[in-house]
Amino acid sequence: MKILVSGGHLTPALAFIDYVTKHSKKDSFVFVGRIYSRVKTKQKAREKTEVEKRNIPFVAFDSGKLGQGSVFLLPLTLLQIIGAFFKAIHIFLRFKPDVYLSFGSYISVPLALAAWLLRIKIVVHEQTRTLGIANTFASRFASVVALSYPETSKLISHPHVTVTGNPVRTSILQKNITAPTWYKTKSKDPILYIAGGSQGSEIINTTVKQSLALLTKEWVVIHQCGAKTTVRNYKKELEKKQKQLSLRTQSKYFVREWVNETELAWIYTTATGAISRAGANTVLELSLRYIPTIYIPLPFSHQNEQYLNAKCLAESKQAFLIQQKDLSPEKLLSLLDELKRKHGQIKRTLTQEQASVARGSEKLYKAVIALKTTQKKK
Repeated sequence: MKILVSGGHLTPALAFIDYVTKHSKKDSFVFVGRIYSRVKTKQKAREKTEVEKRNIPFVAFDSGKLGQGSVFLLPLTLLQIIGAFFKAIHIFLRFKPDVYLSFGSYISVPLALAAWLLRIKIVVHEQTRTLGIANTFASRFASVVALSYPETSKLISHPHVTVTGNPVRTSILQKNITAPTWYKTKSKDPILYIAGGSQGSEIINTTVKQSLALLTKEWVVIHQCGAKTTVRNYKKELEKKQKQLSLRTQSKYFVREWVNETELAWIYTTATGAISRAGANTVLELSLRYIPTIYIPLPFSHQNEQYLNAKCLAESKQAFLIQQKDLSPEKLLSLLDELKRKHGQIKRTLTQEQASVARGSEKLYKAVIALKTTQKKK
């Protein structure tokens, strides 16, 4: 079977691809994705690099994005979507996939339309507790809608809904990993991992910069700050701030634009705590590795889904939650002190709640295979 994948949410898409590649030699992939995560500022997406590592064909693709910018730009956006639709038809005709598997994002809209027109089976996977705008649209043409959370089924009317859970990269669950070559410190202080996602977070990066002298007194900090753009170079700014610290505390701060899977597995094994946005995939990974975390949800995520992810854990005493409007260096440092005090309690609660690794990839693959079986019967 040939599966064409588009990955608005990259990590579950990669987890699914890795699972199928390991368990089936009969299936192959084509990946359709973006070159830039932010086109205006030329911030590069990780999709091409990560997909080509796996020796899978990568096809660059972009589209207009509804709901962004001025209403006066709507005609231009519609023209971009129409152009992307015709490009999508060309891609499907060229690669002739049996199934199109969407992991969300605005680029899935013209791809779903093209697949439906060409009578190619469509599977939509939703990672969050809410239903994204693109997936809401694409689900109208889908043969199957796969969900990560049972409660999301209340938000969709579709004859074929299945709860698969969210695919998790097995590589990040490894424990016997050596430290990255760039990690060099003699400090025995606990490790704090700070993650802003591939695009980075301006508010998190700024708050960390303001707090860096105090943070590095008690923690060894590994900070994933996001790729540079034409407007900002977070890594360079933070390194400049680092040079203002004492030599002892300078050696306790490591800033990276991106952390690869092997490095991340080591961080998850060694980190005492974390500060992070609250995207579905990051929350799942940190929870599965039992890492007490302070979540700072993106305030304008669709239907406030990041807040809901963090709120669910905070209410069950598995994490801390700060809304972005309340974030300050003082508040962050205060919560880190509380995280230290309650570390053992939070870790025990996470261990009890996350009894087993989600089998999302396996269940999603079974849903995809079932479509192929149905096609053969017809």
